[in-house]
Amino acid sequence: MGTNYYVDASSCSNACEHCTATERLHLGKSSIGWRFLFHADPSWPRDEAFANWVSRAASGRITDECGDEHSLVDLLGLIEQRRDWGSHLEPHPGCGARPREIFHCCGHEFVAREFS
Repeated sequence: MGTNYYVDASSCSNACEHCTATERLHLGKSSIGWRFLFHADPSWPRDEAFANWVSRAASGRITDECGDEHSLVDLLGLIEQRRDWGSHLEPHPGCGARPREIFHCCGHEFVAREFS
């Protein structure tokens, strides 16, 4: 069982006080027994993925798939608590992303494609 996390970020790069359009962006997934799997934008340089992810996560309201709101500090705490859990880089047949699709940045595991 796992939980997906999202950020409601402004979809307008030049937003004014009247612009309320937001875009729900996938931040990643926390699954029992596994490290947090971060969702990276394919355009991000791999060595900057964590910094870009934090910037994205800080850009709006963070919610999980059930609609519960989370602070960035709390989400980062959850991620840190699970740092020593199972690695997605180990081959596990039938368990989602293949190891070759996963990359490391700052000690975290990222996938630069859609997943759930």
